[in-house]
Amino acid sequence: MGYRALSKYRAELMGLAMLWVMCFHAFDLDLGREWLNNLRADGFGGVDIFILLSSMGLVMSMERREQEYGAFMRRRASRILPAYYAVMLPYTAYLIAHDGVPSTTLLWNSTLLYYWVQCRGAFNWYIAGAMTFYAVTPMCWRFLRQQRRRGAWVLLGCVLGLAVCQWLMQVGYWQYLDVFYRVPIFFVGLLIGLYCAEDRRLTVKGAALWALCFAFGAAYIAFIRRGVDTAPVYVMLCHAFLFTTVPLCLGCCALFERLPLGWLRRALRTVGENSLEIYLLNVSVFSRYAEFRAYTFFGPTHRLYFLLQFLVNIALGCALHRAMETLKKRRSHT
Repeated sequence: MGYRALSKYRAELMGLAMLWVMCFHAFDLDLGREWLNNLRADGFGGVDIFILLSSMGLVMSMERREQEYGAFMRRRASRILPAYYAVMLPYTAYLIAHDGVPSTTLLWNSTLLYYWVQCRGAFNWYIAGAMTFYAVTPMCWRFLRQQRRRGAWVLLGCVLGLAVCQWLMQVGYWQYLDVFYRVPIFFVGLLIGLYCAEDRRLTVKGAALWALCFAFGAAYIAFIRRGVDTAPVYVMLCHAFLFTTVPLCLGCCALFERLPLGWLRRALRTVGENSLEIYLLNVSVFSRYAEFRAYTFFGPTHRLYFLLQFLVNIALGCALHRAMETLKKRRSHT
């Protein structure tokens, strides 16, 4: 198996990531076992999968076709922003009318500056963060592809990213960690994208290295679970996904290759192909599940409630994706 398996099964992996993130956002879902509840609580690691696969896909796109920077950013914006505005505008208007957030929130959300100014009623951080990563991808890719020791440069980028996270925590800028936590995995994604473009095989040595990374990440998570005081250094669970994300994705690809999981792959591919719209609805409309549950009762574990919510969330996300694609086709014909 080669690294291109990550591209071959990209949609399925994004589908898995989306379901994991949805479980994470279901904060009071009780799955009945401590390890399952821990796995659900670690669902923010799904975003690391998104960042890895996105940066990988962008590198492969630029390797296939040299793109002027403005055209590159327009393509990214045309994919993300229509769906974002379709969800954000009515949701922000609701927050202004119902929750009394300032009307200036609409301006900050519309300009994607909401995350950086940290306004009340700011939309979920991911769109602003993703566009930030997109903005720096072309220059990072051009630099990295010219280097002979790419792995060393990526390692340096990871170390610097971790150092920046420590500095932000030490000075109290915790609100910006959603993006900066993902800087290391962004650099790893750039490297994996170059590996995929070169059709590099996964050697025994490479597989052993990723297995070692996964074992270290698992040990790191176990250490965090023990609650050991590491002051003045902040040892955060988020950093574990730098070590586990690639081997986890490669392991899933191996299962897709070897097991008869056609039905599961089709379902995951559907979720993955519509993941942007599903995510946007999940972090806005469906983030207010406490209000919805005021009118229902499905027991103390909330399992049935969240099952139904996930199904509705996915269905509406797929419908929104189709609507955006239809609108895009109509604009291309005019």
